[in-house]
Amino acid sequence: MIKKILPPRLDKSKLIGIIAPADPVAGICPENVIQQGYSYLKNKGFSIVEGRSVKLLTKKHTAGSPDLRIGDIHDFVKRKDIGCIMAFWGGFDTNQLLDGLDYDLIKANPKIFIGYSDVTALTTAITTRTGLVTFSGPGAISFAKPEPFEYTWNHFEKMCINPQEDLIIESSSDYADDLYFLRPDNDHRIKKVNHGIKVFSDGKANGEIVAGNLQTILVLNGTQYLPDMTDKILFIEEDETSTPAHVDRFLCQCKQLGWFNKIAGLVFGRFTEQSSFSSEDSLEDILKEYFSNTKFPILYNVDFGHSDPLITIPNGGIASIDTKKKQIKFQQAVL
Repeated sequence: MIKKILPPRLDKSKLIGIIAPADPVAGICPENVIQQGYSYLKNKGFSIVEGRSVKLLTKKHTAGSPDLRIGDIHDFVKRKDIGCIMAFWGGFDTNQLLDGLDYDLIKANPKIFIGYSDVTALTTAITTRTGLVTFSGPGAISFAKPEPFEYTWNHFEKMCINPQEDLIIESSSDYADDLYFLRPDNDHRIKKVNHGIKVFSDGKANGEIVAGNLQTILVLNGTQYLPDMTDKILFIEEDETSTPAHVDRFLCQCKQLGWFNKIAGLVFGRFTEQSSFSSEDSLEDILKEYFSNTKFPILYNVDFGHSDPLITIPNGGIASIDTKKKQIKFQQAVL
């Protein structure tokens, strides 16, 4: 069994290294938006260094070759002045990098790795191969949007900068899943009331976390990068392109892989309006299809996924969930 490694907490003497392990950033995301994200982090007292993958102008669907993107990661891992390696955003094809990573190097130089969506391939692989706790949480884009949620920063801070021995997750009061970048008045978010954590199946659970984007975790099936799901608490989310049909399909695959006979608990992040769940075709209907006779606790509508704000989840860390209290608690996951 691989020994668990907690990365050092992030302090202001260390830089945040920004990488693009999946989709291109330069030429896709406007420069003023990129700088807005960096300014937010700088205002919190942190300096930024960009990887070559973030700055590369390309017409390809990835932010440079696998070797270039892997090189960014290795360069940042080696640097003693970098304390956190944060993805700018996700996209597709982070799994291209996994065979070329130097896991011994990463294990010998533990740092905070954080991102969400497709970056799940990277964080899951690192945790599985090295025992290093990684994090499902904000990317630089989370802080580059109009009116960034302080909730997102606060939970990142409580998990990675000023850690609490036990962090109890409190739901955000509101959230946003609007496609603000398609509106002419794109300088603000349209916020909605958050009705908080919802319970599908009652119970308590305590165990190691596997966290990330569901279809990305499924891409790792059959590889050396997917952890054993036995007694794990699975935190899963999906992006705004995933319809009820996609979610049904992914959960069916999980069932056929036997995951639901192994895990100790299940937590779903909030789905966005664009996923088009409705009263006639609801998430609850799909949950009933797969979990009507489930013995483990299930929570949903939790603050992570492709809406804002989002919590920071320690992948490979320890969580306890209590549906009676509608409570999620994370053990300290950095040193």
